Amino acid sequence: MTKQELLLASELTSGFSKIRSILADRLYGTKLMIVPTAAYGEGWKPDYESHYRPFEEMGFEVIDFDLVGKSPDQVSVALNEVSVVYVSGGNTFYLLDHMRRSGFYDLVRTRISDGMIYIGSSAGSVVATPDIGYADALDDRSKASEVNDAGLNLVNFAILPHMDHADFSTLVQKTYAAFDGNGTMCLGLNDDQVIHVLADSFRVV
Repeated sequence: MTKQELLLASELTSGFSKIRSILADRLYGTKLMIVPTAAYGEGWKPDYESHYRPFEEMGFEVIDFDLVGKSPDQVSVALNEVSVVYVSGGNTFYLLDHMRRSGFYDLVRTRISDGMIYIGSSAGSVVATPDIGYADALDDRSKASEVNDAGLNLVNFAILPHMDHADFSTLVQKTYAAFDGNGTMCLGLNDDQVIHVLADSFRVV
């Protein structure tokens, strides 16, 4: 791995104070792209107060960028304008499908290796793993137009968010107990936890 920096959260609202403490004000005045595609795949939209305003209060100029219908040229231009990309939660398979169809899948990895910071929440964190197949216990894979579970491979372990979520924890913990990654480690995250990845190392905050 290169100089990549990732912040992989279970749930943005509960984990934001830790994201803020890690980023501090070192990127104040730069642009941040919010990718709400996964949420749209489940029929909801990230609300302003919990997803956009916190980043604005940190000093970011926030850009909204849905991947659906975007061309690789459009994605490339947008990614080159930002210092941080935040990928929201929602349907993991729908998100990964549109990452590929738009060209985001390859382009974002290049930008991360160049120093752009990647922040994921829930589905946005799961797609950073080598293989998202285990998410079919939690998400509807029919939302994707093709079957290809290869994730962004930004980390070498699996991530299961929402281990302590009031509504999802029972199913998530059952999925965690049944996880078989053929040697791949799986990290279960409570909603207030964030994985901070720096180059080849990581810590759970």
